[in-house]
Amino acid sequence: MSNIATALSGLQNVSLAIDTASNNIANANTIGYKSGEYVFATQFLNGSNSSDQPATGQGSQSLGVRRPMTQGAITNSANPLDLAISGKGMFRLLQGSGSAETVDPSAVYYSRNGQFGVDKNGYIVNENGMFLTGYQPSLDGNQITDDLIKNNGLLRMPDSNLPGNATSNSTLSAMLDSTGTAFTKTANISFDPTQATYNNKTTQTVFDNSGNSHTLEVYYRRINDSTLSITSGSSGYTYTPSTASSPNTLGTSSVTLNKESVLRVNTSPVASTLASAASTSTSIALTAVPSNAGSSVTLTSGMKIFINGVDSGATVSSISGTALTASGNVTVPSGAALSFYNGDLTKSVTAATSATTLTVSSPEASKLAVGDKVYLTTGDTGVTIASISGTTITLSGAISSTALSSASVTFKHALSMTLITPEGTEIPVTGATNKKTSGEVLTTTTSQVEVYASIDGNFYDYQDSSKFSDRAANPDTQGANGTGYKTVAKLSFMGGQNIDSIVKDSLSGDSMFKTNTKLTSRLTNQAGGSSDLIINLDLSGTQLHAGPFQITKSTQDGEAVARLTNVTVDNAGRIVGVYGTGKQQFIGQVAMVSFDNEEGLIPVGKNAFAASNMTGTEQDGTGVTVGRAGTGVLGEIRSQALESSNVDLANELVRLMILQRSYSANSQSLKAVDQTLRDTLQMVG
Repeated sequence: MSNIATALSGLQNVSLAIDTASNNIANANTIGYKSGEYVFATQFLNGSNSSDQPATGQGSQSLGVRRPMTQGAITNSANPLDLAISGKGMFRLLQGSGSAETVDPSAVYYSRNGQFGVDKNGYIVNENGMFLTGYQPSLDGNQITDDLIKNNGLLRMPDSNLPGNATSNSTLSAMLDSTGTAFTKTANISFDPTQATYNNKTTQTVFDNSGNSHTLEVYYRRINDSTLSITSGSSGYTYTPSTASSPNTLGTSSVTLNKESVLRVNTSPVASTLASAASTSTSIALTAVPSNAGSSVTLTSGMKIFINGVDSGATVSSISGTALTASGNVTVPSGAALSFYNGDLTKSVTAATSATTLTVSSPEASKLAVGDKVYLTTGDTGVTIASISGTTITLSGAISSTALSSASVTFKHALSMTLITPEGTEIPVTGATNKKTSGEVLTTTTSQVEVYASIDGNFYDYQDSSKFSDRAANPDTQGANGTGYKTVAKLSFMGGQNIDSIVKDSLSGDSMFKTNTKLTSRLTNQAGGSSDLIINLDLSGTQLHAGPFQITKSTQDGEAVARLTNVTVDNAGRIVGVYGTGKQQFIGQVAMVSFDNEEGLIPVGKNAFAASNMTGTEQDGTGVTVGRAGTGVLGEIRSQALESSNVDLANELVRLMILQRSYSANSQSLKAVDQTLRDTLQMVG
């Protein structure tokens, strides 16, 4: 009778539903477990004729176990390799037989269970020995590639120890105190590291190619100021960098300040006034007679005319009241400020026997002043008047006697000016004119600092020939009994800035020049072996200002032997090994997989699932997304956390009670059928 089969199907399916609920309860504490829900369905048998009435129901049947992939609660863990997924996605696993060589790349499994550790070969595996896969790191471990194929995508911990590497580049940027003692030539005190003969000292730990540490000591010593010449040309204001400079741009031999720099005159004019009307000729109308501090001043022929603070290149030809005649056509805006400075003095001179002295007449000598600049017909000599004694003029530098006797000399009164770059750097300079592209040689005072260096207490270029610098030079002062120490670099500063690093490249932002020195030393170890340590020491960032000494930057690229101390995993699944030296190395990035039809995955035990024809596979790419955490539909990864099962115990217990009652009811149906059969047999008998 069909009613027996009907009752029996009810008992069988309810029994399986009880098994499903019991399995949920049993796995309530299983990490990443997804509860199952038994799906019942009815059974009917229809006749072959569509017009026939449906037959009595034939009981129940199963449509399988549905597993909603809802998010489980996330709990904290102490293991850094315990991972939880917040959102969609599953971990991608490969099965092996105890070693990475036995892994079948086609046997891919998926899981939400993030309990991972490390096997004896350093591979990241779960508790079942399945290998976690992900995107592979680059060879140097500094970045993560898009490679999921290399090494079958297995993620492996880096070496516990990283070998040390030698320091090849070092950077020391200091803020030196401009108010510190200057060890001048007059004092005649030589450098001695055991005495107070330097201003400041700093140390830096560097490493040889075996990872052994060494101490680099750098000493700073302020010495006599020097003079730097800056030429005003068509491209800007150009000067020669320091002797310790190297160009960052090949082919560059000089520093050029922006031609838009402003040259402000600080020297007070002899007289000043305003223009009452615009003019482009030699005639200039003034609002008032030129004056100084409220007193009128009589202008003389040859005085220089400055318009709005800039040398016009013209001089006073004559003046009558408020009508001024210039030596040439000038463009004067209405209301422009006009300033007047003493003119140049051009005379023939008699050269003295010394190339640094010359003789002028008494009246001419009275019109000169110390600091006046000396020009020949060939242009600015860069020489100034150092002193005047009667009619004898002593110059600041040498000019050949032949040149002096064969040409007239022009003396130009020096003006105190400030050269202001577009970046705001202010450089005090001295010159005869602030006219742009004039070819004028401006002079400025630069502060000089000597740099000495030692490695493990042994100074470069001192006694030990195996330790030397490519910038070695004799110091400014050797003292009464020269000690023999040599500098490894000499720094020059103007406006507090290193003259090599004032000008920056507009594209890269790097300075056009860098101040550096190459330090070479041969080091020996306890076993008698030796190795060369070559360090490029960059001092470009050093500045000189009033204030306490401080190191603003101290870096070097060498490393000691590094030991792995920690492993971290970020929200994107990037696994990073952290070493005791602070160095970090990428291990890889966890790959995640999302299925559009997650409920179609087949549970294969051990907290893992396999893809099916209902979910699609990675090979066909339909309904499957492989990617990185936090991208697209894929959720984020949390380290030191685990996802609990999504089993609702209260719900499962209630469901179990209902199923127990249902089982009892189905057994009563079977009992009723049995009784009916008995009654029928008695009637027949």
